[in-house]
Amino acid sequence: MASHRLTDISRRVLALGAASAALVVAPGCSDSGYPRGQFTGYVMDKTEDEVADKAGKPDSTEKVGAERLKWVYRKKTFNPDNQNKPDVETVLTFKRDADTGKMKVESIDFL
Repeated sequence: MASHRLTDISRRVLALGAASAALVVAPGCSDSGYPRGQFTGYVMDKTEDEVADKAGKPDSTEKVGAERLKWVYRKKTFNPDNQNKPDVETVLTFKRDADTGKMKVESIDFL
C-alpha cells in the first residue's frame, strides 16, 4: 500500500514539474510565432505559395514595380538574442526569378 501511494505521489510531482517547465518555456515564443533564424530558413528563396503554406498569409502586401513585391507580417517573429522580444514587423521582399518567372524571397527585414 505504501509503495503504491509513493508511486502516485511521484507521478503527480513529475506531472506538476513538466507543466511548470512548459509554462516557463512557452511565453517566449507562443504569442510571437517563430525565432528569426527558423523563419528565415522557412522562407528564404521560396515562392509566394511556399511561404503562404509555411507561414500563412501576410498582414499586408505592397507591389514594388514589376519585379518586386513586399509582404509584411506583424508579430510573426521574435529575436532570441534579445530576450525573445517580438518583432513589430517582418518584411519579406520577393524578386522575380529569371529562370522560373516566379517571385521568390530575396531578403527579410526584422523591424
